[in-house]
Amino acid sequence: MKIIISLLVFFYTSIGFTQSSESVLKALQNKFDSITDLSTDVSQKSNGKSNLSGKMYFKKDNNLRIEFGNQTIVADGKTSWNYNKKDKKVIISDYDEAGSGLLSINYLVYQYPSECDLSLSSEGSKQILILKPKSNKNNLGEVKLYITKENLIDKAVISNPASGTMEVSFSNYKLNQNLSDSKFSFTAPEGTTVVDLR
Repeated sequence: MKIIISLLVFFYTSIGFTQSSESVLKALQNKFDSITDLSTDVSQKSNGKSNLSGKMYFKKDNNLRIEFGNQTIVADGKTSWNYNKKDKKVIISDYDEAGSGLLSINYLVYQYPSECDLSLSSEGSKQILILKPKSNKNNLGEVKLYITKENLIDKAVISNPASGTMEVSFSNYKLNQNLSDSKFSFTAPEGTTVVDLR
């Protein structure tokens, strides 16, 4: 009888754990459904070393602006501009949501989880949603999303055998500020070298 009870407890705990990862993902998606735009401070580490920090702006759908020192990346859902102020050069290309990886909120929150097996862990008050790709062909790798009690992403950690570990942290969120569309378009300053790959 004890064995049967133990098996039942294990079975229900396992089911609860699976439902928990799904419910954490659903709560995250519901939160982002309620957000029309946001701004956040962002910092990036590669293999444990800090290499970039700046500001990120997001507006539905797939409008993105990231300012890292001399580099500004702007996307309007169709076109991307990657501008280097120091080199006075902008590269224009078609927007690639999947290629934006950790910096595409839509891809990270909605699309990528469907390509992964989900599991759940925790650290302090934060839930950690672990996204492990079902296919080895996926270039992004395993992603851990550290989620706050407010259902916002505090940190995303990507582990990829080819490129190592990259960590992107988000802080100082400001939500639904009615950001102007002009923030998500880019006009090259005079004297800028333009490389158009479209």
